Amino acid sequence: MSRVLVKEIDYDCPVCNKNHKVGIYQEDNTVIIKKQPVKYLETYYYCPSSKEEFYPSNILDKNLLSTRDNYRKSNNLLTSSRIKEIRRSYGLNQKEFSNILGWGDITIQRYENKAIQDTTYDEVMRRAKIDRLFLFEELKKNKERFSDQRFNEISTFLIGSIKRDQANYLKKEAIKAMYIEYGEPSDFNGMKILDLNTVEQVLRFFTQFSSDLYKTKLLKLLWYADFYNYKNYGVSVSGLVYMHRQYGAIPLGHNTILDAFGDSISVKEEFLGYKNGNQEKIAYKIENIKKVEMNKLKPSEIASLEIVNKYFKNMGSKSISDHMHKEDAYKNTLDGNLISYKWAEKLKI
Repeated sequence: MSRVLVKEIDYDCPVCNKNHKVGIYQEDNTVIIKKQPVKYLETYYYCPSSKEEFYPSNILDKNLLSTRDNYRKSNNLLTSSRIKEIRRSYGLNQKEFSNILGWGDITIQRYENKAIQDTTYDEVMRRAKIDRLFLFEELKKNKERFSDQRFNEISTFLIGSIKRDQANYLKKEAIKAMYIEYGEPSDFNGMKILDLNTVEQVLRFFTQFSSDLYKTKLLKLLWYADFYNYKNYGVSVSGLVYMHRQYGAIPLGHNTILDAFGDSISVKEEFLGYKNGNQEKIAYKIENIKKVEMNKLKPSEIASLEIVNKYFKNMGSKSISDHMHKEDAYKNTLDGNLISYKWAEKLKI
């Protein structure tokens, strides 16, 4: 783009040595990094008195980081912000992350600020992101670089994370086993094989954008999202298979599904008093832990989720259940029966 004025500020101008208004501008630029042209959005200040551009040190750093991150993106390397995100997910400072991996004290600091990592270092950091056991083994190798207290703190955190990962892995395997007979596209999975990665993003979406959300409503939102998407695009969002039950449609293995994504959503019991006969009345409130990653969903899927969420935004669990009971898909199936996606064409939304 051509030069654009972002804003004007009062500034001690180093060009004319006076305090006056200077303009902050941005425009597209190209530099060469490692013999490769890299485009970036350059920021600079402009002195109207002398008609000269100048670059405060923080702006120079920002431009430098922008160019190098764009180089990283074009070469499939982790950006500085992604490296920082990985490190912070373990509660580590820059030196600690470097030391665990057996690198120099300031290696991570350099990668988060200016330097571009080579592919070997990039692969190690990517592995550290997804493989906590690998990181734990690296920590043990480099134990002497930590105080006993800090080593024990990091070890405890990683061991707990590894156990949770293993438990979640087993739950996901259990879900796959439940869906083994739906391994081909059919009318019961919405012409899509179960995709647990998409299921996780859908759960994140509804828990992120739905306030005061409970289990009963969430399960209904899943059904409506899948059936709405099937109605309009000929395929479900998630590949989940749904069953007719007393309070509406629920996906097969719904409890295991909610438990399997404990890193993304939280399910908390709420005591609501007693029913007749002193039976406890419990509700399950769902809260968001991780934000949805929109880039992992198709535009059509996002559109379906947004429409469903908006439609039922002001409905509670009972209201959405009552609405579902009026659906042809529900009225024409019996308790315990699977619900065919063919009924999606008569969806009341």
